[in-house]
Amino acid sequence: MMRYKLNYFLLAVCAMFLLSSCDKDEPKVKRRGERQIYVLTSEGHIYDLMGDRIMELPDCEEASEIITDGDDYFVSGKNSKDKVGYWKNGKWNTLHIDFIDNVSHETQGIAKWDSYIYLFDYPYILKNSGIFPLDDCENFNPSGKCLAVSNGNCYLAGMEYHGGDASNDAVLYYEYKGRYAKAILPKPSADVDGHATTIFAYDTDHTIVGGHVGMEPCIWVDKELQVLPRFYNAPNPASYLTLAHVSSVAYHNGHIYACGYETDFDGQDKAMMWLDGVPVPIHSGRQEKIIFSMAEELIPYGDDLYMLTFECYEKELFNGEMDFEIDILIWMNDRIIAKYNGIDIVNFTVV
Repeated sequence: MMRYKLNYFLLAVCAMFLLSSCDKDEPKVKRRGERQIYVLTSEGHIYDLMGDRIMELPDCEEASEIITDGDDYFVSGKNSKDKVGYWKNGKWNTLHIDFIDNVSHETQGIAKWDSYIYLFDYPYILKNSGIFPLDDCENFNPSGKCLAVSNGNCYLAGMEYHGGDASNDAVLYYEYKGRYAKAILPKPSADVDGHATTIFAYDTDHTIVGGHVGMEPCIWVDKELQVLPRFYNAPNPASYLTLAHVSSVAYHNGHIYACGYETDFDGQDKAMMWLDGVPVPIHSGRQEKIIFSMAEELIPYGDDLYMLTFECYEKELFNGEMDFEIDILIWMNDRIIAKYNGIDIVNFTVV
């Protein structure tokens, strides 16, 4: 009888541990009315859903990315003292890392898992105060949203430049024995460029990388290339132009999403989303002539998918001359929930 009681006790302890671990690793998803949008500018200003500026990051020379974990938000960037670190809820945190080199440090990407903050500071990925070098990265150029973490596995995406007549490659770095090994992502042929600019990681060891190959939009799902179809399928007016490009990717409710832009028959870039590979034009419904538009970022939250888009319109002035204005829009699913004008947005997050 004592052995059975001990077994029940051990099972109860294990159940409590598992529940506490889930609560720690997966913050509670807020209901729609309880959520807030934080929009980050390159100057380090943060705006809310109503367009009010709620924070000016102290001593910020340049901000590169904002992410959230529960009610906390974290921003990567550069301060005036060339220190490696990040802002948490508006307060600067320096990582106490002693680099041998004497160069300017600029954290270009940020991610979080459990109690660990990941930063990319070329040529290293930092995990709190741990330093992990990139293998063979002399010609590596990171993307804007280059870093992604899932259950402690960290990944980095970008482009490897070769110079001259050689074609560039899209690359993915992954953790391997205390360093980050490089995987060159496949292309349709060796003579076209591979360009990766965004990454999404999920279910520990799965990744989606977005960008373009040659002139065409593409994603790499677990390093396998998928060239995405174009909606307009317009001919290329110049051999050096990219006809479409993927700016952001996400895995959400069993579906793969990608967004970016595609060039139409008038040579204008138009915002586009690809849902499981099917192209869908994105348009706010405003009646003025669009000069260009693009979809810049996707963020899954709960059962909803948020998206950042830009639309540039012709605008007639009082004297009859033509000017333009840009609407910066945040969508939740298929509905616009916020509009901003006149600010230099880097990205946004949902709190």
